[in-house]
Amino acid sequence: MEFSIEERPSYAMVDVTLGEGEQIETKPGVMMTRDDSVTVESSVGGDGGIGSTVKRAVSDEQTLVDNTYTATREGGSVTLVPEHPGDVIAVSMGDRQSMKVQSGSLIAWEPLVERSTEMNNFSNMFSSGELTVLGLSGQGVAFLSAFGSMVEREVTSEDPLVVDEDHLVAWDPSLSLSRKSDGGLKSSILGGEGRVTEFRGDGHVWLQTRNPMLFSTGTAHEDDETSGGVGVDDFI
Repeated sequence: MEFSIEERPSYAMVDVTLGEGEQIETKPGVMMTRDDSVTVESSVGGDGGIGSTVKRAVSDEQTLVDNTYTATREGGSVTLVPEHPGDVIAVSMGDRQSMKVQSGSLIAWEPLVERSTEMNNFSNMFSSGELTVLGLSGQGVAFLSAFGSMVEREVTSEDPLVVDEDHLVAWDPSLSLSRKSDGGLKSSILGGEGRVTEFRGDGHVWLQTRNPMLFSTGTAHEDDETSGGVGVDDFI
């Protein structure tokens, strides 16, 4: 597989070129174009069906459908785009062993990339109830999207990092996490305190520069009922 990421960082798209018989798997709704030599097949809950979703699931979202694109001849092309304006990065899992990612950021992956749903205290980590945390491992490339630009920050034992959780895209599993409420953040959904995560240890965290929850709901200041945040109309 060969690929290039174009139109970064605001409106990124991924051009993928497949050899004969090669495949790429995606979440629903991210294909923009494909050659007629590339076939597509949808499956529920991964290759093993519903019973495999605990081991290999996109998230705890309503849909667990994967799309698999297969090139029937050399040079089959697929163009992929995220669901929102922003950046895309490619992560080689063979170089990393594993990583944790926010489920909404994963748009496509090679077949040997393994995905697992992380439960525990991660299951309610984000303001949107449709998002959870995935564990990525295995071999191959995974493509992650960000709302806005993608920012990579290094965390060291001497320099921990505190992050608004709705800006999280991915992080190294080697980092330890502690979560707490932050009175300085207003939840756009509940109107109460927001949540932050403090990362400690040695590793990296990937962030998105825009908060998708503020984009979807708009932000209104308590002292100004007419003010609002960025919304869909701003992109039309």
